[in-house]
Amino acid sequence: MDTGTHDSSPLSASRGTPVGLARSWRAEPPRVGINDSAVRVVCDSRSEDLWTVGKDCGLEEMLDKMARVGVGALLVTHERNVVGLITVENIKRKRGTHRNANRVADVMTDAGHVPMIDWQTVVGATVNDVLRLLDRTHANHLLVVETESSSFTRVRGLVYRRQLVQQLGVFAILDRGMKSALSH
Repeated sequence: MDTGTHDSSPLSASRGTPVGLARSWRAEPPRVGINDSAVRVVCDSRSEDLWTVGKDCGLEEMLDKMARVGVGALLVTHERNVVGLITVENIKRKRGTHRNANRVADVMTDAGHVPMIDWQTVVGATVNDVLRLLDRTHANHLLVVETESSSFTRVRGLVYRRQLVQQLGVFAILDRGMKSALSH
C-alpha cells in the first residue's frame, strides 16, 4: 500500500468541517471481515461529519467536547486547514511533561507526523491491508486524503485502530475466550 507523510503545507479541511469530532459508535459498529474492502472502516467525510477543533482551543473545553460526543480523537484546524490530530493519549502523555500545555496546539500531533493514505489506495485495499499499515507505522489513526488536483488535497476521512478492531470483533472473541478460561 502506498502511503506518505504530509509536508509542511496544511491539508484543506473537507466541506466546511463542523467543530467537534469524528463519529462515535454508540451502538455496536458494523462487523467487517479481514478481506472486506478497506472503505468499510473509513469514517468518510462524504457520509459523516468529521469533527474538528481549532488549534487555539483550550484543552479543558476540547476534553469536554470529546466527552459529550464520545470519541477520543479530533482533527485540528487553523484557518480551515487540517494542521494536526489530537487524541486523549496526546493530552495524557504531554501534560505530564509540559506543565504549561493548555491549548490544543501545545499537545497535538502535527499533520506531518500522522500516517496518510490516499483514497484511491483505500478503494483498492482490504481491511487486512489497513491493519498491517497501522501495525507497520505503530499508529492508532490513519488520515485518508483525496487528491483533487496537483495543488489541492483534502481530508476524505479517518481510520481509527480501536474502531477497526471492534469492527473485526476481536474484542468479542477475546472476551469470550477470557470468560471460557475463567469458567474452567
